[in-house]
Amino acid sequence: MSASIRIFEPLYAPGQVLSEKAFHPLILRDNAHAAWREFYIIVDMYRKGMHREQDFTALFSPKFALKARIDGSRFIEFVQANTDADVCMINPFPQLSYFSYTAWMQGEHAHPGLVERSQQLLDAVGIEWNLRAAPRQSAHTLCYCNFWVGSQPFWENYVGKVLEPIATFLETQSDSEAARGVLEPTIHSDDAPFLPFVAERLFSTYLSLHPEVKVAAYPIEGEQVLDYCVSDFEKDIVRYMQKPIDAADSAPVFPRDQIALMDLLCTLSQKYVRAHFTLTPHPHTGQTIDFDRGGK
Repeated sequence: MSASIRIFEPLYAPGQVLSEKAFHPLILRDNAHAAWREFYIIVDMYRKGMHREQDFTALFSPKFALKARIDGSRFIEFVQANTDADVCMINPFPQLSYFSYTAWMQGEHAHPGLVERSQQLLDAVGIEWNLRAAPRQSAHTLCYCNFWVGSQPFWENYVGKVLEPIATFLETQSDSEAARGVLEPTIHSDDAPFLPFVAERLFSTYLSLHPEVKVAAYPIEGEQVLDYCVSDFEKDIVRYMQKPIDAADSAPVFPRDQIALMDLLCTLSQKYVRAHFTLTPHPHTGQTIDFDRGGK
């Protein structure tokens, strides 16, 4: 049975047009929370009840095809073939599951202080998650860039009970230490606070803590993962780690020595990123990254 699916794309600049014909335009007449990125837009969509107007709803950035390496219509076909799932997703960084145990491990290396700031925020909101003890986030639960399409119940449970309370706290308690911690700038290809990088990691954390949620992950496997790597160094890591990590994910218990090795690889990867993309434009932005600005 066919399901109604709408993936919205935000249009926030004069003359901006859809990057994906299969998506629906979401015109942002007031982009006062632009620094919050997709996080605020998703919460605003929930508050307006937009997720109740179709079976599956999503918000994807204009860079979807660039990062996901498929077009919008192809992903919608995937969702249509998996309408028995609660949420469908595609992870544009599949390589990260091979050298990061969770999105928080990678995030702490990319944005030092991210875990502490995120935990302080969750504690202040009353969301009882221990981020440092988050379960393994494999290819079945790991998703960056908010590239997920959720059913109505999924929106109610995830956006309504996790993202919306966080947004309300930030709006009403903006002077609190917890709010200031995630609204301060971090290191990125362009100016951004910690908040967007907190928010996108909450999705995978929610899935890892709620195994009852039925997830359909767009398959990116084997050598195909190499196509998503942003450097030769990442490709080398994937070639070395792919088989042992696939085996670890199939084991009853994920080996602790592999977790330690992944943490080391995150360290080495971030050192390479700093050295490489200071001089070489990043393929997703066409810009170099100034690692001396932002972050604390």
